[in-house]
Formats: sequence, C-alpha cells, structure tokens
Amino acid sequence: MTHAYDPSIVARQVLHSWTLAALDERNDAVSESLRQSAWRVVGQQPQATWPSLQPALSSVFTRLRAGVTDCWQPPAMLLCREEVLFPQATKQSPSVELKEALRLGLAAAQDETDPTRRLERLLITLQRYAWAWPSPLPGVSLYDLARLHAAVQAAQAATTDGLICLLGGDLSGLQEFLYSIPAAGAARQLRGRSFYLQLLTEACAYWVLRNSGMPLCNLLYAGGGRFYAVLPGSVATQVLKWRQHLGRILLQSHDGSLYLALGSTKPFAPEQYTDETWRELSEAIDHDKRRRFAALDDNEFARMFQPRPPRPPRSDGREAPDALGESLAELGRQLTRAAVLAVNLTASQSDGATWRRAITALGVDYRLSEELSPSSVRSLSQRLLALNDDTVPQLPAAASAIGQRYTVTEAYRLREDDLSIYHRIDREQAQEVQVGDVAPFNLLAHLSEGVPRIAVLRMDVDNLGDLFGKGLQRPDGIGGLAVTAALSSALSRFFEGWVGELCRQQNQHGKGGIYAVYSGGDDLFLVGSWHLIPELAQRIRNDFIRYATGAGPTAQPPVSLSAGITLHQAGYPLYQAADDAGNALDAAKAYRHPDGRSKDAITFLGQTLSWDTFAQAARFKDELLDLIANGAPRGLLMTVQRLALLARPRYNRAGAAQLTVGSWVWQGAYQLTRLAERSPESIRSRVVDLREQLISPEAIMQRTVIPAGLAARWAQLLVRGSERER
Repeated sequence: MTHAYDPSIVARQVLHSWTLAALDERNDAVSESLRQSAWRVVGQQPQATWPSLQPALSSVFTRLRAGVTDCWQPPAMLLCREEVLFPQATKQSPSVELKEALRLGLAAAQDETDPTRRLERLLITLQRYAWAWPSPLPGVSLYDLARLHAAVQAAQAATTDGLICLLGGDLSGLQEFLYSIPAAGAARQLRGRSFYLQLLTEACAYWVLRNSGMPLCNLLYAGGGRFYAVLPGSVATQVLKWRQHLGRILLQSHDGSLYLALGSTKPFAPEQYTDETWRELSEAIDHDKRRRFAALDDNEFARMFQPRPPRPPRSDGREAPDALGESLAELGRQLTRAAVLAVNLTASQSDGATWRRAITALGVDYRLSEELSPSSVRSLSQRLLALNDDTVPQLPAAASAIGQRYTVTEAYRLREDDLSIYHRIDREQAQEVQVGDVAPFNLLAHLSEGVPRIAVLRMDVDNLGDLFGKGLQRPDGIGGLAVTAALSSALSRFFEGWVGELCRQQNQHGKGGIYAVYSGGDDLFLVGSWHLIPELAQRIRNDFIRYATGAGPTAQPPVSLSAGITLHQAGYPLYQAADDAGNALDAAKAYRHPDGRSKDAITFLGQTLSWDTFAQAARFKDELLDLIANGAPRGLLMTVQRLALLARPRYNRAGAAQLTVGSWVWQGAYQLTRLAERSPESIRSRVVDLREQLISPEAIMQRTVIPAGLAARWAQLLVRGSERER
C-alpha cells in the first residue's frame, strides 16, 4: 500500500538513485521502499543492497527467442554515427570520460530550481549518456530501465492502492491525410504533413500526461502515430471522457479524417504485469479504432456526415488557397532548415484553420528554429529538442537543457544548377521556387538516370507483433515492460536516426535526390529519383541486420525487413502511388523462401525476390551495364529478359515448384553465343561467361536466369532515355 506523493519528486528520486548507482556513489537517502521496488523492476526478490549493474550492455536483440549471437553496445554519448549506434563483437565498459559527463550532467540537473525542469534535465542527461550504459537487466540500458522504474513509482505515488495501468493511443486515418493531395503540390506539403502527424501524436500524449498528473518519464514511447504511457490505475475510468474530448478536437480540426483511438488496461499491480497485459492494451486500442468517434453524442457524431462546402473562389475564378495545406507546406519548408524544436506546454488556443489549431487545442505549441538562442534555453515554459547532433552543446552542463529528438527531415533541396534545369522542364512552376527549396517531384524524376521516373519505397519490420509478443525473452513482472521499451527505443534510433543519415548521405553525394516522407517506429516511406531507391533499400536492409545482430547479412536473420518499390511518372496521383507501393510490400510479405520461411523479401519492377537474390540481381545489372557500355549489343538485355520469362517455374497441383528444362536452355545457348560473336573481342569472353552463369547445369538448377531477367529490365530502364537533355 502506498500513499499519495508528488509524482515528479518521486520520479526524480528514482532517476537520481540509478544515476548514483551507475557512478558507483553511495546514496544514503534512498528509502527502503524505493530499494525494494528497484529489485522488483528487475524481476528479482528484494535484497539488502541496490541492484548491481551488468559490466556491459548487450544488444536488446539478443533477447529475441530466435537467437542473436552475443553483441554489445559500445557505451558512448548518443550520436547518430555508425560507430556509436551499431553493436560490436567485444564488451566495453563505460569510460572515465563518459562517467564524468554523466556526473556533470547530474550536477547541472540538481542545480535547477524548478522541479519539473529538474526532472526533465535528469531525463535528458540519462538519455544522452546512459542510453547505452548497462543496467541490471541484460539488453536493457540504464536509461530505459530507470525511466520505466520512475514511471511506475510516479504512477503509484498518485494512488492509494498502488495499482497502475497502461494507456495507449493510435492515430488512424494517416494514409488518407498524407497522400490525398494533388501530385503537383505533393513536394510542398508532404514533409509538413508527415511531421505534423508526429507532432499531433506527441501533443495528444502530452495532453494525457497533463490530465493524469504524470511527468514526462511516464511517456514510454511516442512515434509512428502511436504512444504508450504508464499511468495511475484510476485513469482507466477516465478513458471514455478523454475519448470524447480528444474526438471533439480532431473532429473540429479535421472533419473526421483523423481519429485517436484510446485504450487502457485494467488496473494492476506492477508485479502482475505479463505478456497478456500488453495484449490486453493492444486489443483495447483496436476495439476503439473500429468504433471511431463512437464516444461522441448524436449531434456531434452527425457532423461527420454533413456536406462540406467548397472553399470560396478567388478573384481570378480559381479555388481559394487551402489554409491548412499552405500552413503545412510552410511547416515543411521550415523543417528542412530547422535545428531545434521548441515545445511550449502552456499554449493557448490558436485561431484559424492552420496546423496549429488542433495542437494548441491540446494545450501544446511547437516552434522550429535554425539555431539555439540564450533566451529559449532559459525559458521555463519551453522544452527544447535538438533535431541533429550539431545543435547539442558539447559541455554536459549546457547539454542537460537540450533534449535529442531524431526525426527524418531529409529532402533533396534545389541547388543553383538545378534551377536552370527546372526552368527547361517546368517554366511555370520554376518561377515559384528558389535555391534551398524542396525539389519538386518532376525535377527528382528528371534527375533520374535512364527513364525520368520517381520511385516510391515502403518498408517495415517483419512480424513486429510477434517480436513484441512472444518473440522476446522477458523477466517476470514489470521488468518485462522494460525489455519492450528497450526494443522500441532501439527501433526508433534506427528508423528515426540512422535512416535519415543514409538519406542525407545519398543527397550529398549521389546524382538525383531522396525525399524522406516518413521514417519512424518500425517503417518508412521514401520517394526519390528512381535509380537511387533500389540500392538504398538494400543498404537499409543490410544495415538493419547488422544493427540487430552485430554482423553482416545472414541467410536466415532473426529479425528482418520487407520492402516494396514502384516506379511512377512525376504527375501520378500520390495516394495511388502509396497504394501501389503498399501492394508491392504486401507481395514481399507473402513471399515464401525455399526453406519455408516467409517475408524477408523485396518487390521491385513487379517481381518479388529474397534479399540475397535481389543482391545477385544488382550484381547482374552492373555487369550488363558494363557490357553494354563496352560495346555489347543492346539486344543482350531483351534476350536475357525473354529467357527469364520462358524459364519461370511451373507448379504442380500440390503447389510445389517444378524444375522446367525446356526450350529456353538451348535457345539461350544459341542466342547468347551469337551475341558473344557480335560483341567486340575485348568483352567476348565475358558474354560467354554470362551464358555459363545462366544456362550451366548448376545455373539451371538454381534458376539464376530469374534474377538476371530482373537485372536486364533494370539495366534497360537505366540505359533507355540516358541520352535525353539534362
């Protein structure tokens, strides 16, 4: 049985105690009840001392039941760099320099006089320096364990019975909101729309924290249109009222296109937490999602079905500008240059139909800035979040005031030489853009090698529900939730941090450009010059396997990604392109490997392959392009495609693939031999080698001609139109 105390003070005591434990310093002020709760959160019976930390932090992916070879997270300050984020084969303990940075950050937080800011500074310090610091739980960082412990204690401090609950929110209607815009204006609005959905999700989460009286540490996760929080058990009775209030705000701001589904568990004691608790939460959220706005009264609900009048025409007869759309376009423009996000948690309602309407109705406002200002750092009403590593002060004392929030803001921006190209291909629209603006899709298509097309990539983690469900080894009790939180944090660092870095590298060094519409949670949506997207998808997948396992791609990774890529003309409707790429992703999810596994595949140019086979196709593509560049007849590409079509597997009545050795074998031998004879002598032997790779007995058994067929079509698209004016 507990008694009601200030949740923020209790949470700070928890975080402070774990920080002292990491620094091997005595904590004479720790209470008996806090020490006992520390043991319970790590799934063990209370002992006379504070729980000991592991000597090194293993990757959270080693807790997958599928099995990952031991790999270790190097302790370091949080930075979006490969040597920092990716696990290594050897154990490392926190360095003396890292311990000193943590100690200075703790001292700076303690000097803060405002209780709320003191707690948040301590959270920021732990996130920055202890995100890869070992805790008593293998695979769980000190930061993830400490903030969960603080959240549980804060929630219990607001009750008299010690019961807590989990509450989750899921924003639905995202696809329609994101993609139902004209292709001509997509590049201007899309990034702003995607970022707005992230801000709206967080604003809803902040509203929940404020109305439950809980501090920031009780928000376990917010991203991908979802959030999860640890709250007092009494909150479970408030969910219906909260649905009504949040539903009204979203209905007034978005006419029913967006809805926040809310669900909670029944109140429970922390030691009673099991996998079933998480399943109960998921089912409660899904139940509300199927009954959108059902909590509203009849008159409010009827508003969803009222006709919406068109916007009044302008003086020139054209439709008046969309205030929301224009504000989202401006948000996207600001985001491409922003370095800091300021969060005001005491905002008043904003008038007008801009993106701030719903946000401020939730009591939150956001401001983007290109740099830090001394006044913003000192402001008690703002929470400052750095959007890139360069913005974070190097001194721990100053850095404790600036949180880190990785978000993929990358978009190819117009350069001086792009403007002259754009004036040739779209003179009218070129009058409205300038250097530094986000590149329109028709320019990204024009900058593609070969045919002028954009590509859409959709990609996500396979079997995510199973990973968060029975796929993870968890301790008994609330410590199991710490493992779940650690996995969420790891996925966020990859999709919200590293994917953005890969896109940035591509835009800096590659020909053409990438537009990151969204990357977060466990999935991503990218648009770009088509020739860049396939190999970027392969890089993301390979890096994800290395990020999870500490090693290169394996034949059967314990955790995997699937992807779908489609090609489109620049004016193709965006919502349809999103659907097409989604269907391609679904086809990849339906792929069956020869060993019976499913998923872990990619669909490209209408063909679904395993990632290994796709990598083989990429190598064939490079070889074919080099042969053509050195004088081989272009008919080589059509010949390989035709052979692949003839060699497609047939299936018996049981659905098993049958090996077909038919006319394509002798046709291939004859046609490739003739093509070798027609090629320059310098490459003739290479064409013969290609023939052997496709129709030798071993190649016939392995059907090497299938990925070669995709490679030939891929190469043909790169060659076709390559002579067009630039």
